Amino acid sequence: MLRFSYVNRQVGRYISSTVEDGVCLIKTTSGKIAIGLDLLDVQYRNPSQISPEQLRELATAFKAE
Repeated sequence: MLRFSYVNRQVGRYISSTVEDGVCLIKTTSGKIAIGLDLLDVQYRNPSQISPEQLRELATAFKAE
């Protein structure tokens, strides 16, 4: 979530996550975002492989509540 918050300050802080149908649903203090498990795997194994453009796309997919 830290990397997303650099792109979109409204993301907030991590609260919880669940996995459904190959997607991780992450709840934060200000909303939620769905991230594919394949991308999460890259984030944990080699985060530098995720481009700034990919981060911007994910950050714009954030749903504020």
